[in-house]
Amino acid sequence: MNKKEWLIAAILTFITICAWVIFDIIHIRSQVEIPAKIKEVIEPIEPNLNYSIFETSPLQPESP
Repeated sequence: MNKKEWLIAAILTFITICAWVIFDIIHIRSQVEIPAKIKEVIEPIEPNLNYSIFETSPLQPESP
């Protein structure tokens, strides 16, 4: 490849990288923010079981 072909390849590479960065910035800015109410609803459930709930259950027979 001569100098002119290298220059054309370098310019096209530069334009491609610039377009990539610009479109990536546009994509990031257009992402939707999740409302706080929905974030609260989709919080992970506590994996530890609270056994005190079972001690006061009305379905459990009373001990004599």
